[in-house]
Amino acid sequence: MNSYITLRRLSIKMKMVLAFLSVSVFSVLLLGLFSNYFYSKAVEKEFFTISNEATARLNYHLDYYYHQLQQSTHSLIQNNTIQEWLTSESYTNMDIQNIEKEMRRYLALNYSEIQGMFLISKSNEIVSMAQYFGKLDRFADEPWYGRTLTSEIVILPTHTARYEGAYGRPVISVLLPIYNKETIELVGTLAVDISLQEIDRSFKSSQLGGSGFFFILSEDNSIVYHPNEEWNGLPMKQTELATLQIPDKAETSIQMFRGDEYLIGSSRSPVTGWQIVSLVPFAEVAVGLSSARLSMLWVLGIITLLVIFMVPLLSNRFVNPILTLRGLMRQVAKGDLSVQTESVPGQDELQQLFHSFNIMVKRLDELLVTNSKLQMKEMQALLKQKETLIKALQNQINPHLLYNTLGIIAGMAYLEKVPVIERVSRNLADVYRYSAKFTDMEVKLEEELGHLRKYLDIIHVRFPKHFHSQFLINEKFNKCRVVKFILQPIVENAVKYVIEPRGGEGIVNISAYDDGPDLVIEVADNGPGIEERELERITEQLDNFSATVEQNDTQQDSLGIANVHARLVLQYGKEYGVKLTSFPGRGAVVSLRIPIHLE
Repeated sequence: MNSYITLRRLSIKMKMVLAFLSVSVFSVLLLGLFSNYFYSKAVEKEFFTISNEATARLNYHLDYYYHQLQQSTHSLIQNNTIQEWLTSESYTNMDIQNIEKEMRRYLALNYSEIQGMFLISKSNEIVSMAQYFGKLDRFADEPWYGRTLTSEIVILPTHTARYEGAYGRPVISVLLPIYNKETIELVGTLAVDISLQEIDRSFKSSQLGGSGFFFILSEDNSIVYHPNEEWNGLPMKQTELATLQIPDKAETSIQMFRGDEYLIGSSRSPVTGWQIVSLVPFAEVAVGLSSARLSMLWVLGIITLLVIFMVPLLSNRFVNPILTLRGLMRQVAKGDLSVQTESVPGQDELQQLFHSFNIMVKRLDELLVTNSKLQMKEMQALLKQKETLIKALQNQINPHLLYNTLGIIAGMAYLEKVPVIERVSRNLADVYRYSAKFTDMEVKLEEELGHLRKYLDIIHVRFPKHFHSQFLINEKFNKCRVVKFILQPIVENAVKYVIEPRGGEGIVNISAYDDGPDLVIEVADNGPGIEERELERITEQLDNFSATVEQNDTQQDSLGIANVHARLVLQYGKEYGVKLTSFPGRGAVVSLRIPIHLE
């Protein structure tokens, strides 16, 4: 979290340096990893080929050596003296000495690495190439002692000789079957103990790198041969080789040995079944890999220096314009909208950003001016609306004195038992009390209709016989919000111009219906209608007010149609207000359009 906060506080130039450096280092490391992987695979493949060729040569050499040993001993085991000793049931010391002479003669003419030769009969009697070897208890610890005769050539892995003349030396035993040359019957075994000199010469002639080497494992994972003579004959798990996983198949692998990476390959001899294992330091085979790694480090260092010194210089072209723009933005934040950037032709992102900044500041200035004008117009409209209502109410008699006086009259009428005067007085008092209440600009339609019913009740008292009024309004509109005191002035006009001139004879109907999102309230009478010129004058007056609502001074002298229209337009907008319709000889209709608001 702290590192993230620190990174956020860095300049954009430093962030660009870190970004380029991170990308460069990541790219070089990725290239190095891929190169190392594929180069290692190539080295493994090459080592596999070289190791297979070397182990194949060693296998061939060993197989050839054992085959030659078998061929060279053929004349020895076919010797009549040896054949007679193996097939006869009795023998003399002279016979033993003759056998020993034949063995020593064979040894003198053939292999100097032979440490001991032993002729073993079916009855497990043993004759060695030296008379002093003849005691059976001297050979009890030898791995070939007591083995069942077999027709196969048996090669026993490295073990330590326990008899005199070769005591303590590591040897390999080769058991050659002996057949009766007359009956081809298996009659004995020739055990030949061979030192590791020939194997050592063969393996040292096949070097792997500067310090690579071969070693041989038997089928039970004991060491047949290793350049370190102390390990010969020991189980692999008792040496440093215990950490290695020897591939069982003809394959190679890279493993850690003595703190370094080693390439390990193996091949199994078809004759002995032993594994010839090749082991060589990876660094000696992959000489080019270390050079590639060193080159990668040099490239990484050069790229790092270039990023550190060149990126800041190159980033100035991008950072300086941004810093300039930041300073201009701070001026804009302080309210200075007169700032402009230099217009630089071009299509790159920075040039487009500067161009867009100029457009933004210009439009922001225009929007602020427009917003200020709109706010001024809204304030003017609100003031004009309140002024209109106040002027309308100023034309009325002082309501407090009036409805208090009407209350006294209603009390006196009650005492004098004149119910008509009492009713008229109370209704008139309620009408003026309603008109004197300034707290709400809007009321529910049911309140406005209640006020209108009291006013019409007074008119009914005045003209009890021939005046009629009717309300045709669905109850679902009762909760709609309407501007206060808009119906009584319209109805009052109908009474003034239609009912009174006719001596009270006439009808006034109040109805309402919904027209989409709007509510239309209509006040209709059955008078003579409105003259065409007068209708045009009133309509023009209303249209002029709607068109110039902000400049209209609303200087109405009475609570007439113009006053009601002005308050509706100021409250709801130009699309709302009053509309007149005349039917000559039949009457007139005044329509009030307002939006339907339940809250």
